[in-house]
Amino acid sequence: MRGQRIYNEIIKGDKPCIVKRKGRNDKLVNKRNECLLARYVYFGLKKDICYEEIIRTLVSEFFLSPNTIVHILQDNTDLLQTVRQRAHVTYYFQHKWPHLRW
Repeated sequence: MRGQRIYNEIIKGDKPCIVKRKGRNDKLVNKRNECLLARYVYFGLKKDICYEEIIRTLVSEFFLSPNTIVHILQDNTDLLQTVRQRAHVTYYFQHKWPHLRW
């Protein structure tokens, strides 16, 4: 019933329940971001596509707005450099994300 938790905590003196954090799973968001960065580097280095076309392609692949993609790129520059170093070996991308066409 609504308000039961407050009643139990204040009136009965019970310990507060551990509440699970709701929202997005940070691990999954990080995996998505790493895959997005890998696709960004792949399209830029291997396919030699212009910046605007890369952003349009990522919008269609990840169902994110262009602004969100740009913010992800800006917020993860260290990871982007790491992914860029691994980009010379396409096998790495094929092994890590086999469901995508590399």
